[in-house]
Amino acid sequence: MKKLILFLFLIVKVNLFAQTITADALRRAYQQVNTDSATCSKLYKKINTSTDSDNIIVAYRGAVTASMANFSTDKKEKLNLFNTGKKLLEQSIAKDSSNIETRFLRFTIQSSCPKALNYNKNIKTDKAFILKNYSAITNIAVKRMITSFAQQSTAFSETEKQKLK
Repeated sequence: MKKLILFLFLIVKVNLFAQTITADALRRAYQQVNTDSATCSKLYKKINTSTDSDNIIVAYRGAVTASMANFSTDKKEKLNLFNTGKKLLEQSIAKDSSNIETRFLRFTIQSSCPKALNYNKNIKTDKAFILKNYSAITNIAVKRMITSFAQQSTAFSETEKQKLK
């Protein structure tokens, strides 16, 4: 009986660890979300089985969910994914509007989504916020992610790209 209880405890413990995802893992994977459907799908499944309610995780859950819309072929599902992701992202930003990482995630989604979705109202303010607060970022992974995105983005001028190096 003790062995059975121990066995069940280990299974539950393994499942709990399998459902957690770190912000650092999300940062690494997020850079490929818009270009690689397999990475996006894998990350989407993992982040949506996570029980973590940390604000950064919620922001990534929103951004990844919105990005999944790019790879859906069903129009209804595409719109549902996008709206669900947008809602999560906005909830996260409402909770902490001074967090540069969550504002950056919204910027990446808004600057790449079709204008017909009418989700582009914060592009200028988020970009200005990113440029103003970039030097204060202490997390190297966040800084690299922003720099990498900016260097390949048409949303930043050459002068702005230089500020983000």
